[in-house]
Amino acid sequence: MSLVLIALPLQLASSWPAEQTQSNGFALAIAIMVGMVTALTTVGVMWARAWKSDFAFAPTHAAWMDAAILVLIVIGLAVAGYLTYVETQAVAALCGPVGDCNAVQSSPYAKLLGVLPVGLLGMMGYAAILVAWLWGRFRSDCLADYAPLAVQGMTVLGVLFSLYLTYLEPFVIKAVCMWCLSSAIIMTLLMLLATPPAIASFTPATEEA
Repeated sequence: MSLVLIALPLQLASSWPAEQTQSNGFALAIAIMVGMVTALTTVGVMWARAWKSDFAFAPTHAAWMDAAILVLIVIGLAVAGYLTYVETQAVAALCGPVGDCNAVQSSPYAKLLGVLPVGLLGMMGYAAILVAWLWGRFRSDCLADYAPLAVQGMTVLGVLFSLYLTYLEPFVIKAVCMWCLSSAIIMTLLMLLATPPAIASFTPATEEA
């Protein structure tokens, strides 16, 4: 399945003129899509390996990962907040040297079901991840035990939704938004960093059994 997802955009991209692909940032969007698919596959392999060993295997979770998760969440909130401002205030966005983010933000896909701005949805997602992460870090109740799984689940959903949005940009909207691509990268990194503690959360229950 992952090979199909990788091959399809690459095959479609081959039909575009090289100049158009480079100037519009389509190649970058496709590369990020491939990276997201690869990251999803990696997370799946990590869970399969842990499941096969009855969760005796736990990926390494270094102390710096917690700091990285918090920094990424804050950056993600800032990016989503800026997109929310652009989408709700109908102002021109600062797009940078690649792509045309204003074309993306003015497209019908900038609002979920034509109502909820995607940027606002992103802010809600990052805020929920932050709450779950903080709960797991600073609480000791039963919900704290499930917090790493909640963070993992939300980041996986975030990556899947970002993959869909990233696909729309070059193949449907015909424009690329650097802010959106940045959020996709942030969410993918969060998913990878959230995997070791999520897998490790199964270990105590296994040992008690």
